[in-house]
Amino acid sequence: MPASVSFYVANSRAELRRLLHPDAFNSLYLQVEFPTNALASLSGTPLGPDDSVLVTLEPEPDGYGVTLRPSGLQFTSGRGPTASFVYAAYGDLSVADRSPTYASRAAYAAALAIWENVGPDRWQSVPGSATGNETVTAHLPAPGTYLVAARR
Repeated sequence: MPASVSFYVANSRAELRRLLHPDAFNSLYLQVEFPTNALASLSGTPLGPDDSVLVTLEPEPDGYGVTLRPSGLQFTSGRGPTASFVYAAYGDLSVADRSPTYASRAAYAAALAIWENVGPDRWQSVPGSATGNETVTAHLPAPGTYLVAARR
């Protein structure tokens, strides 16, 4: 499991962070990119062009995912971060072997999306989530917990 990371995101510049698997190859787990002017407010206080916020990315121990904090952060409409999960090294596509829904591992991989936790035991697919080249990518609408998954 990659380690959690905290860093400052400033409205004045783009920020790119990568979480790496602690293996011999430093395999990529997650890449998150914040564009300039991504931050709208923190706990209801508007953020300006010179403001920054301490952000934490915490990998989910029970799945292929991440929790993005702080919870009171709001992103500028259409300018939130883009998350790209790379499952090439450690993604388990063998789920398809026992599934009546997916005819093959490739079909399962094509169905993967990023899902957002929207309540106790409630998840919804992030709109615009896309797969390709052993990567699942989406624009994250808000801080919270996200997982890579496919419908059962």
